[in-house]
Amino acid sequence: MGRQVWAEVNLQTLRENYFKLKAYTQSEMMPIVKADAYGHGLIPVVKTLKGCGAERYGVALLEEALEIKAVFPELTVMVLGVTELEDSDSLVKEEIIPAISRLAQAKALSEAALRLKRTARVHIKVDTGMGRIGFREEDYKDILKIADLPNLKIEGIFTHFATSDHKDLSFARIQLKSFQSFCDKLKELGLTIPIQHTANSAALIQFPESHLDLVRAGISLYGFTPSSQLGEVAGLEPVMSWKAKVTHIKTIETGETVSYGRTFQAAYPTRVATIPLGYADGLRRGLSNHGEMLVHGKRSTVIGRICMDQTMLDVTRIPRVQVGDVVTILGKDDYEQITATEMAKWLGTISYEVVCGISKRVPRVYLGLAEDALGQSLELSEPNSKTL
Repeated sequence: MGRQVWAEVNLQTLRENYFKLKAYTQSEMMPIVKADAYGHGLIPVVKTLKGCGAERYGVALLEEALEIKAVFPELTVMVLGVTELEDSDSLVKEEIIPAISRLAQAKALSEAALRLKRTARVHIKVDTGMGRIGFREEDYKDILKIADLPNLKIEGIFTHFATSDHKDLSFARIQLKSFQSFCDKLKELGLTIPIQHTANSAALIQFPESHLDLVRAGISLYGFTPSSQLGEVAGLEPVMSWKAKVTHIKTIETGETVSYGRTFQAAYPTRVATIPLGYADGLRRGLSNHGEMLVHGKRSTVIGRICMDQTMLDVTRIPRVQVGDVVTILGKDDYEQITATEMAKWLGTISYEVVCGISKRVPRVYLGLAEDALGQSLELSEPNSKTL
């Protein structure tokens, strides 16, 4: 394998999560695969979910959409984030659906579609309280102008919830009501839009009246609940594990120190294991001196500052640790488990940031190779990946 650090992505677990989530809704599922499928590997994830029957995918950037289209030209791909006016030709040529949040975007797209003698599909983004991008209630006339533009088809309209991952859904209900009123007003003015969607992972799980025509399953696909307020969702399992091998073992005496700044000083003779990963791999420096990892099924504490490429662990109370032993940064080892959710709590952040932050220099190893709809084994060809 070369470098003794890797992330295991279990595609069978991904499949199982997909079908568990699908059981929550009668609406079409649109998996969200932005940010390299939340760090899990875009093309292997899409191949697996395509085999589950998913035909429509959501990303954040045009570049991500183009990557999918290059392998799967038949799939429907939507860019949920902002696309630039100069992206219009690419969007039209590749039949990628943009989220339209400004009239100028739609005009540029219409011009490109006319020039290329094509029709471009778009989804209108409405801001009902998230406060990022999108048309507001007072902008409805702009949407009517978009509907009149040549070679443009408004296929969908959507909004995004700010608090659907809270126990208290009162603001999410206000947003849904505002969105539905907005759609009703457009309908009264003669514009009926076929696909309406509002539900993200949290709303898919706990806000069924928001499912409408399409649901956008994101972090839940990868085995995490969107927030601690939601609690654990039965059956969802993390798709990714993160591992490394011990590269060095030594014993330091009482009073000796470890790593930059000498922030760890041994209170007793301490057995130290070094592993070859650090903050350049996405192991946050904020875990220095208090993060934990699993060795031989037991918890070991990070000691000293995490370096760019190396991290040290106290394995004094874990017998027989040797060079070459596997250390689990995220995942299960015997009866113990460390999840991205737990690591996020140590850091004061969320699981999304943990898994998205595992860097590209950590090879992804694909397990539980799923089969596609024809029963054929999927061939996964990522530049920095292996299949087992």
